[in-house]
Amino acid sequence: MRARLLSVCVFLAFSALLGACGLKAAAPETEAARVEGGKQEAAETAAGNSKTAGNATAAGVTIAAGDSITAGEASADGEEDLTEMPEEGMRTVQTDKGPVEIPVNPQVIVSDYYLGEFLAVDVKPVIASPYSLSNPFLKGMVEGIQELNTVSAETSLEMIVAKEPDLIVTITEADYEKYAAIAPTVYIQDGSRSDEELFYYIAGLVGKEKEAEAYIADFRKRTEAAGEEIRGIVGNRTVSIVEVWPQQIYTMGSHFARGGSILYDIWKLKAPSAVQAEMVDADTPYKVVSLEALPEYTGDFILYGVLADTDSSFVEESRLWNSLDAVKAGRVLAYEQVAFMHRDPITLNAQLDIFVDFFRSVGEKE
Repeated sequence: MRARLLSVCVFLAFSALLGACGLKAAAPETEAARVEGGKQEAAETAAGNSKTAGNATAAGVTIAAGDSITAGEASADGEEDLTEMPEEGMRTVQTDKGPVEIPVNPQVIVSDYYLGEFLAVDVKPVIASPYSLSNPFLKGMVEGIQELNTVSAETSLEMIVAKEPDLIVTITEADYEKYAAIAPTVYIQDGSRSDEELFYYIAGLVGKEKEAEAYIADFRKRTEAAGEEIRGIVGNRTVSIVEVWPQQIYTMGSHFARGGSILYDIWKLKAPSAVQAEMVDADTPYKVVSLEALPEYTGDFILYGVLADTDSSFVEESRLWNSLDAVKAGRVLAYEQVAFMHRDPITLNAQLDIFVDFFRSVGEKE
């Protein structure tokens, strides 16, 4: 730990020297900065790529048979053992940067992206990103968590060093070496795991596999209980997801959060054919479409979100939008974009409740 802190102090001293010379160290590109810049590719793909997997072993964490959301059987050959103990109090875990030694029971955790996955198993990081802390579905659970300064690279490192963490979990590969100089660091590649695989993996880092299994089992029970009713309401009609950004319209399927994994992977609802082919059956996370193309990418039901501070009048006041059958019939669910862009288990549970209420309300009117 002393060696790690010394390395960080050298980095910070060097950064200060650059500042004295009129230069400054480049701040890391964060998921919040990417979102605010209107670039979804990396910021939200951690909220996307959410196609649920079968009863397989999550990368780096052994999943108990029968505990995944969707059907399928795990291969014994695919299981990985994370319980190797290289020294007392430490163990080796497989990460997207190779094997890393972490504490058996980490107590002071910093996460620059993932938060709901920890909170779902009653683990509270000491520092988290403003992007994660802004999730309305986590309200009431984040008190005492310090917001990571994502504006200054030096300040963010100083904040982390001050907390003396024994585990850092990051989505930002560019920051891996700097974090690893402070404490054992686990890099989780964006979009490399399905929702439940990611949840199991993170829970496994803190020894909470059983809690994750129970959480997933309850979620599966709730989705299955509502599934038949929702499929009966929707019938052969299609469901679509549309989101408005500054002068851009995004459509998405089951790989980009917004509850798409519930709608398409678990409930098996159908998307419009263009969306189904590219963004449900295939791996395309999202597509930017023109206003004129909306009839092809919107269905009989529309889930509709707008990025904060975006003028969406170019869509909502257009004759084309208001001519869509779903709009005319009131089959549009307006969702809060800042909440629906996440895909952690707490968010998915909240989205499930919203979906059930929406479809039931439509069914009662018809």
